[in-house]
Amino acid sequence: MRFDLSKLITISEPENLDSSSLPELREIRDHYQNLENGLSYARRIVQGRLDTVTVELDRRTEGVTDDDVLQRLPGALAAHSRGPGLPRPVRDLEPPEWADDILLELDEILTPSGLSQLTELSSERLTEAALEISELEQAVSALRHQMHDWIDRVQDELIGRYRSGASVDDLLH
Repeated sequence: MRFDLSKLITISEPENLDSSSLPELREIRDHYQNLENGLSYARRIVQGRLDTVTVELDRRTEGVTDDDVLQRLPGALAAHSRGPGLPRPVRDLEPPEWADDILLELDEILTPSGLSQLTELSSERLTEAALEISELEQAVSALRHQMHDWIDRVQDELIGRYRSGASVDDLLH
């Protein structure tokens, strides 16, 4: 994957979080959360494209000729609509511009017009696209996992401060 997350991290996280003020910790956490939101958006798009290609490959493998990809797609897309754990609140966010770089890489693998013509693509081309899209999805997922680790580390420090008696005024500012 050509995408470089390190170029998007515009905040300097100190080696030792306990030396950071509460506002600094919140700023770091919020920055990481914004990056995770963009990665999450891009991953959903990549996963949807992979699911679509996989549905067509499965249809061909099963030898079904009268079944339409569009009939199978809702079930395939719904399979990844909810991850484990408690649901997070829905956020009304505009996808960051840099997420388009990931999607451009996806479009190089299989364009949206290619996606609309799946039945016309060879099985070899579909298999190749599925493998490449899967690799991209794994790379984006790994970056998201890394962001979750960083967010959790900062969040743990914030929680520790709350538990150690930070005042309500400190917590709100």
